[in-house]
Amino acid sequence: MKKEPDQTTLTQWIDGELVGEELQRVEAWAQNHPELLAERDAIRVMNQSIRATIPASIEPPYGDFFNERILRHIESEQLTHVPTLAPKRRIWQWLMIPTAAASMALCFYVGTRVAEPTSISSPSNTVVSTIYTPDGDVSADIFRAEGAGATVIVLKGLTDIPDDLEMVGNPATDSSNGASMVSISTSY
Repeated sequence: MKKEPDQTTLTQWIDGELVGEELQRVEAWAQNHPELLAERDAIRVMNQSIRATIPASIEPPYGDFFNERILRHIESEQLTHVPTLAPKRRIWQWLMIPTAAASMALCFYVGTRVAEPTSISSPSNTVVSTIYTPDGDVSADIFRAEGAGATVIVLKGLTDIPDDLEMVGNPATDSSNGASMVSISTSY
């Protein structure tokens, strides 16, 4: 036998349950594995010792009686516990749905009230807020230009937009501060 037998076959071989051609193949393979031969011999000696010490004719007293009582006890415990748990679960399940919906609505309402923009007036426009940018070298400010009816986002620290980049709308450049602006109208 060139390949190793599986665990089931080895266990059957050690217990002396293999016969015929399969027994011969495992025996031939095991000749190259003395540790398995020693293990098989030790288990066979232990089995013979057990058979000599404990007579095979003695059955445990009232085995069926004890097994039946244990099964009856398990079934009675299962029957007493199942009905008491099910209604409590159903009540909590019904209460959890409206509670979760009310909590979500409350969180949404509080979230919209907490993030109200603060207004700082200046002569030409209104600062809405400052926003976070993931790049530490870039800063962003948002302005509400009341006269133009627009919101302007100013990013400082970015490289210039290339001239060959196509944008939607009409880009306009203010040469005094190097800012670019794009006007976009969307209709739905």
